[in-house]
Amino acid sequence: MNYHPAIAFVAPYRIYLPDEFFDVLLGGSCARVKAVPLPPIAATDAPQVHGQNVEVSHDIFGFAGRTKFYVVLGESVDITDPGWKQSICTRDHALVASALGAVNRMVAVYRDIDVNRIGVSSFHVIELVRGDLSDISLVVVDEEFNQISDFAVIWPGYRTMGFGDAVTREAKVVDTIRTCLASGTEIPIERELLTSARNHHWRRQLRLVPVEANTAFESYAFSALKRVAPGAVFPDSIDVFKKLQELDSAFATAATTNSKTFSRWFDPAVQGWKGLLCAELIQWHSGCYELRNKVIHRGYNAVTDSEADAAIKHTVAAISMVEKCIETLIP
Repeated sequence: MNYHPAIAFVAPYRIYLPDEFFDVLLGGSCARVKAVPLPPIAATDAPQVHGQNVEVSHDIFGFAGRTKFYVVLGESVDITDPGWKQSICTRDHALVASALGAVNRMVAVYRDIDVNRIGVSSFHVIELVRGDLSDISLVVVDEEFNQISDFAVIWPGYRTMGFGDAVTREAKVVDTIRTCLASGTEIPIERELLTSARNHHWRRQLRLVPVEANTAFESYAFSALKRVAPGAVFPDSIDVFKKLQELDSAFATAATTNSKTFSRWFDPAVQGWKGLLCAELIQWHSGCYELRNKVIHRGYNAVTDSEADAAIKHTVAAISMVEKCIETLIP
């Protein structure tokens, strides 16, 4: 008889799949995952409605119920080893992370394929992170899902939390929000894209991170160019290499005119990206631009956490460098 780690946890929204185990192949290993519907967290005087065809469209807040996921990992546990319980306890967080990875694979496929009876897709469903989960448990089961009776690791779930003066924001943060709201200031597209990239990183949708981070930089580069050369006309199709060349030339001209120092970004004797001299742009190019091209043009699906993190950091550093040039060189 073989035994396997089995993890269960509650997710805050509901997905609509049969109450049965699905085989999930992920990274060369197979897990079995079942999604069981749970009722929503009780709300006083909330109206109730239910039925086979009753569904709350695009519900990520649990109004239509929650889901309890059961995951049986493919790895085996040797229960004849006297130290097997300690071994499981030592790896408890890693095992939960593996189970979460299998569930997120199910969620991603569900989001891509699911459609209800009136043609509404489940594009709203998002991958889960550890903080989304409640009532996490780790046990060991046999091939017939019978649990070893004298072993369990449980993380009790929270249901409510207090709100009050203990949670505050600095006055400058609140004042900035107030000013932007009152003035109707639009959020720059590059900031929205970077925020989205950070969210994809947090949600472990790693291959989307360099795509959005690079798009953020390309969008920013054009807006920076319009600020530096407001009278110039550029085609909408201008590529990022040309944008950076134009910025480089504009900054060099401004530096000469205003008797300031500026180190050129490109070596005029070397064509193409190989001529980059600026450290921040070199890091952005290698850590974000090339990674984005690898994802988009070569189907690279194995973006790592460190690669995604670097793509964001190098993009932010490159934007900060350009902003500093604008502040110091452009009157």
